[in-house]
Amino acid sequence: MEHFSQAADNNKVPILERLHALLPQNGSVLEVGSGSGQHAIYFSAAMSGIRWQPSERPSMLSTLTTNIETYGGVNVLLPVTLDLEENVWPTQSFDAVYSANVLHIVSVELGAKLIAGAGQVLKVGGLLICYGPFKYNGYFTTPSNEVFDASLKARDGDSGIRDFEWVCDHARRAGFALIQDQPMPANNQCLVFRRVPEGSVAQ
Repeated sequence: MEHFSQAADNNKVPILERLHALLPQNGSVLEVGSGSGQHAIYFSAAMSGIRWQPSERPSMLSTLTTNIETYGGVNVLLPVTLDLEENVWPTQSFDAVYSANVLHIVSVELGAKLIAGAGQVLKVGGLLICYGPFKYNGYFTTPSNEVFDASLKARDGDSGIRDFEWVCDHARRAGFALIQDQPMPANNQCLVFRRVPEGSVAQ
């Protein structure tokens, strides 16, 4: 597989357990920032009733497409372009939007676009599932996450571990209600938001 990620491989089993508990038996998932496609391939194989739509920015799309064509099953779709800079989202609706280890890689502006865009493509009752490390009340949950944050900022000053409260605020503005904040292995969290009918979330 091109651009294999050991980190993505390490976390796939606990994430799948959460997805099994969260997703309907049959439905559609848009993955934002699919990378090499490892999660798309693994999760779709384990959930045959889910139609999995991978996506990536243009510079990564060729690698992702090759991996999906080579290793993907019948229920993982060919990847589509989703560039948060351009902020052009698919026209169809989904039951869930899944994003792993993206919010701390992209800038604050692009992270906000990810959350708002998910609100545009999710059906009412649909789930936004964000996996990764977060801060709480401005504090890191572990010293290792603080070291990780420093390494992210050294590589790209616009990246960094986001505050849980910041994510929740933008989710609320996009029409979501927080339904789960689940601790995960390796000092990560799984944040789950449900899209509610317009006017149901206090602004």
